[in-house]
Amino acid sequence: MEMQTTRQQDNRQPGNPYGVTTNKFWNFIPAAGDKPPELLLYGAISSQQSWWEDRVTPQQFNAELAELGDVPEIIVRINSGGGDVFAANAIFTRLKDCSAKVTVKIDGWAASAATIIAMAGDTIKIARNGVFMIHDPAMTVWDTFKAEDFLKMADELKVIKQSIVNTYASKTGRNAEDIEQLMSNETWWTGDTAVENGFCDELMFEESSTVVENSSKIVVNSVPIDVSMFKSIPTQLLNSPHNQNPGSLINNSAAASKKPQEKEEQQMAAPENKITTVDALKAAYPDLVATIQNDAAAAERVRIKSIEDLTNGNYAALAADAKFTNPTSAQELAVKIIAEQNKAGGTYIENRQKDAQDSGANGVLGVVPEDGAGDNGKNVFEAAIDKLFPEVK
Repeated sequence: MEMQTTRQQDNRQPGNPYGVTTNKFWNFIPAAGDKPPELLLYGAISSQQSWWEDRVTPQQFNAELAELGDVPEIIVRINSGGGDVFAANAIFTRLKDCSAKVTVKIDGWAASAATIIAMAGDTIKIARNGVFMIHDPAMTVWDTFKAEDFLKMADELKVIKQSIVNTYASKTGRNAEDIEQLMSNETWWTGDTAVENGFCDELMFEESSTVVENSSKIVVNSVPIDVSMFKSIPTQLLNSPHNQNPGSLINNSAAASKKPQEKEEQQMAAPENKITTVDALKAAYPDLVATIQNDAAAAERVRIKSIEDLTNGNYAALAADAKFTNPTSAQELAVKIIAEQNKAGGTYIENRQKDAQDSGANGVLGVVPEDGAGDNGKNVFEAAIDKLFPEVK
């Protein structure tokens, strides 16, 4: 909300009784059939001077509003970052005095002074991913001033803020202290939260498209909005999950001027731009690909060395298979080697048993001792026992 203090020369010409056309920042669209008339407020709410001092531009607005005639409803469409607080207050008052039902539709943004005009709506609708912002009024001044002049300006700003607080309070039902704090904080809301906080009544089905050109200019539904006067713009508003194309907010102004059909065709063709090949990945992220390759090569060198340390020249066939044919880790190879060793040990025992059977060694009798201990049918073991423990007669 900005109050300008410059004066303008009276440039009224024959056939142009309301002055220069650069003062006009609105557009009235007459009713057509069942469609009610519309007031379009797209862009800055400002003329070459403040409506506080201008006598021409407000008259032109009032005359054009009266030309709509006695209509049951007027649609006010807003997509504006704000501007002259006196112009906003004057338009608010004229709309409130109008006998027609006023339906406000915030197609993109309503920030600063534009929110004052929005309060004139009997019903205020906002796009789900639209933006609504309120803050303290500010005064742009130049020329030479004394200290008492600035004190007077400060008092004027307090009065202006109080009038805005009263306007918000009459619509929302909030208390003045709450609204004053929200304004001092420069509060930003999406469409959802603007409804939740009572500054708007309902959501529209329309979605707004936001494109960031640079740090001081944002294009909303093809309408450039100067945001350099604002203290901050929360990034979550620009990256809203409701945004039609949140992945490409940082773009140029050409994107904002595309027709809906062209945007839809671009979205349908989007899958072709996805990375689906290794070469495309290398071209898009060469440093990342190089890092992945280096890490993979280092891991492979460690794996090969671990296998070689484990086998130590043995189990050549298993080692070659683990290194190249069926790549496995050293741990997995160790399990295979143990199994191979168990298999080899079992085969060795089986072969020994077979050799013993084939040689006939199992049928060879023991040698009879020379002392005749094997007499009387005793076996060699019994004879040895008798020898050690002779029977006492």
